[in-house]
Amino acid sequence: MLTGPREEIVYVPCIYRNTGRKRPDFLATVDVNPKSPHYCQVIHRLPMPNVGDELHHSGWNVCSSCFGDTTKMRNRLILPSLISSRIYVVDTGTNPRAPRLYKVP
Repeated sequence: MLTGPREEIVYVPCIYRNTGRKRPDFLATVDVNPKSPHYCQVIHRLPMPNVGDELHHSGWNVCSSCFGDTTKMRNRLILPSLISSRIYVVDTGTNPRAPRLYKVP
């Protein structure tokens, strides 16, 4: 079994469905490094450009079984939407602590 280093940040899709707020969903970046002064805090929010998407689970452009393969990089996060059927591709490689929207195919 391959094991990788402990995660220092995680990405969490956050939705506003049925909240009464007409705001776009966002991707929260959370610091999960226990040695960090920002441990368990949202350190960045990436709002989506549209209202009413209902972001769902996310996935990587490369699967976890590729850990250790230097030809593969987890630099894009795929965020599908349930209501709108949009798919957002987020660039997590350029600045992992402050990802940005790469494209909406």
